[in-house]
Amino acid sequence: MTSPASHADVCDLTADELLAGYRARALSPVEVVDALLARIDALDPALGAFTTLCPERARAEAAAHERAYVSGRPVGSLAGVPIGVKDLFDTEQVRTTYGSAMFATSIPAADAAAVRRVREAGAILVGKTQTHEFAWGITCVNAALGAARNPWNPERVPGGSSGGSAVALAARLVPLAIGSDTGGSIRIPSAFCGTVGFKPTFGRIPMDGVWPLAPSLDHAGSMARTPADAALLFGAMEHGARAQARREAGRGLAGMRVGVCRDLHQVPLASDVEAAFDDAVRTIRELGAHMQEVALPVADGLLATFGVIQLAEALRTHSRAGLYPERVTEYGEDVRHRLDAAERVTLGDYLAATAHRERLRAAAAAVFEEVDLIITPAAAGSPLPAGDEQVVHEGREIEFRELVMTYTALQNLLGLPACCVRAGFDDLGIPIGVQLTGPPRADRSVLAAAQALHAANPEMQDRWAALR
Repeated sequence: MTSPASHADVCDLTADELLAGYRARALSPVEVVDALLARIDALDPALGAFTTLCPERARAEAAAHERAYVSGRPVGSLAGVPIGVKDLFDTEQVRTTYGSAMFATSIPAADAAAVRRVREAGAILVGKTQTHEFAWGITCVNAALGAARNPWNPERVPGGSSGGSAVALAARLVPLAIGSDTGGSIRIPSAFCGTVGFKPTFGRIPMDGVWPLAPSLDHAGSMARTPADAALLFGAMEHGARAQARREAGRGLAGMRVGVCRDLHQVPLASDVEAAFDDAVRTIRELGAHMQEVALPVADGLLATFGVIQLAEALRTHSRAGLYPERVTEYGEDVRHRLDAAERVTLGDYLAATAHRERLRAAAAAVFEEVDLIITPAAAGSPLPAGDEQVVHEGREIEFRELVMTYTALQNLLGLPACCVRAGFDDLGIPIGVQLTGPPRADRSVLAAAQALHAANPEMQDRWAALR
């Protein structure tokens, strides 16, 4: 196979470009894996994207894929594509900590279902990516196992809890990554790191072998640098070895009905975020979509409803696992406080939250009779400095989770597919994301629309942080 021009060139390639290079025998999976591992070795000590690497196995699998391409018999829609996997997913014979010091030496005997499927499709696991402890947080600051840092500004958080996956993508350490999303954990770091994050319809990707946070809210999803790559990974996660390398992804944005729902803008947008959001709306209109305002009047209190359900389900998870309260002193301070708060949630609280959830579901179904998609911001402001939990926003001090999760929790409550793409940059030079949300099972339409929006401004999408 022909050697690529440089390691940097290889690391910048998307999964789709790698596959094209492999098929043309212009690229070698071995050289790609070597280039990425060299970049990880150079950059990751300052970024903290990975918790565990498996370089020997990755190189061995790359050599096997190279032989398959040379013989003309590559196997799988992701044959030879390197991938990072959030350290919440079990990986066979590769350390899996779930972001907790309690599992610092845990080595699963089998892959989580989603990991097994992407490996069946030919993906090469390079390593496990950093997560907030037990995925219960949106900063990816992990006192026990290390914190991931935003490549655009290392003093700021990358978002979480799939922060390590987003950092690895933004730093061009891997072309694809797997994440999980319970209240925005794929979309939040994707927004703050300028990458693409796709949370599918609830249940489309199995959660077997993934540490649960709140089972009725948990989703596995795909993370990449383009929606097309996210769609490719989604197909492999859904179908494994049966996935097609290229599948019909929908009709883009032309002729689509796209709604703007101000009822979901419950935290005022910072001026730079609002400008980027307005630009995205204008671009969508220019791409041929029909824009209209839609209402969701029962949206008030959705974050509180989400919080009650998450707390109750997470407490059950940790209690049944024998971790809480038996090992309470081994938790990080923030997660321990959340578990303590969960003990104060009553059955009446949970039932009231469940009833509000169903009112939201009915109201959202009515909205999707009017429009095909909704566009919303992914956060009302910028990522905060590492170690902070409060932010002064528009003259008011609020919790960081309110700044962000007000915009991301609805999709988890209702199990709706949503894709986050870059829409601009804030006053700090950090990316701003918007998300497109569709009705249940409209995953391919969401991804196609996201790809159309992403492709409309290649100069903005091709800008990445300078890393040394």
